[in-house]
Amino acid sequence: MRYDAVAIVASTRGLGPLRRLLERLPANLPVPILCLVLAEASLAARLSDETGRDVCWAAPGQAIEPGRVYLSPPGGTLLLDADYRMMVAPFGPESTALHPQDRFLETIAARYGSRALCIVLGGFEEDGVAGARALKGKGGTVLVLDRATADYLGMAEPIIRAGDCDRILAAEEVAEALRGWFTPRDVIECAELQFELGTLLDSALRMSGTHMGNVQLFDPGTQALYIVAHRGFAKRMLDDFVVRTQDETACARALRYRQRIVIEDIDADAQYDRYRGFAAAAGFRAVQSTPIFSDARVAGIFSTHYPYSHSVGPHEGRMLDHIVLQAQPLVVRFSV
Repeated sequence: MRYDAVAIVASTRGLGPLRRLLERLPANLPVPILCLVLAEASLAARLSDETGRDVCWAAPGQAIEPGRVYLSPPGGTLLLDADYRMMVAPFGPESTALHPQDRFLETIAARYGSRALCIVLGGFEEDGVAGARALKGKGGTVLVLDRATADYLGMAEPIIRAGDCDRILAAEEVAEALRGWFTPRDVIECAELQFELGTLLDSALRMSGTHMGNVQLFDPGTQALYIVAHRGFAKRMLDDFVVRTQDETACARALRYRQRIVIEDIDADAQYDRYRGFAAAAGFRAVQSTPIFSDARVAGIFSTHYPYSHSVGPHEGRMLDHIVLQAQPLVVRFSV
């Protein structure tokens, strides 16, 4: 994905969505997450415990590191200097006359430009329009929380009214879209891909009589498959689900052999020995994986998983082929 930093704005009303967003983000997200928050002194430790992420308070002069979550400390606003080191301005989000949200977003725009993603989970009174406009002017992406899923309506209304956001999405949709971080696409495109592939996956699961499956894209740079749409997998399973070309999972074999692989009973498949613990934890006993082609190469894999021993008969096979054919233009468009 084309971002080098994620900036999040969360007033008190946005702290619930902030927790939901952080706990759903991919564990290997390779960018820093910079948060302007209005919170008490226990928030960093609490978010670390609840989300399993490395969450800390921003400290003046500290260099930012990929994968870490930095919160503006109580009574201060997080800013960045020209060397990408943190500064803490001597006022807090409660001082709305000083527009901390604008200053926060303006410094993100100045340092990252089009490589910045901003997510507004809860805005401050009449603040943020100028900052969002500055970020948009530099080519960055501004998202605001979906009002249908917000705890309070109107949390980012000034930015929405001014037309300075790209899209209104739920926090969970943003987190899932960021699973496409290894592609050159932006978060909106990834959210659209996930929605469309998820619809096809739902159809496949209904017709196959199961509840678990995923769609993976192949990254030729790392020679690995990464999940971009899924159903039925817990987050801890997804974070461990990176498949290499040389592995003996069904999806890796489908990638290598360029054909559908069906493992009717993983307990009876000697090559699957090292993955049985993962399968048991995830809750499946059988799996099929079908390659999705882009001309002569495999661009992705479409898999369905079953909680019982299962063979893919001719009717199910034709149905899977039809759905894979529908998924092909989406996967090809996003192939890296």
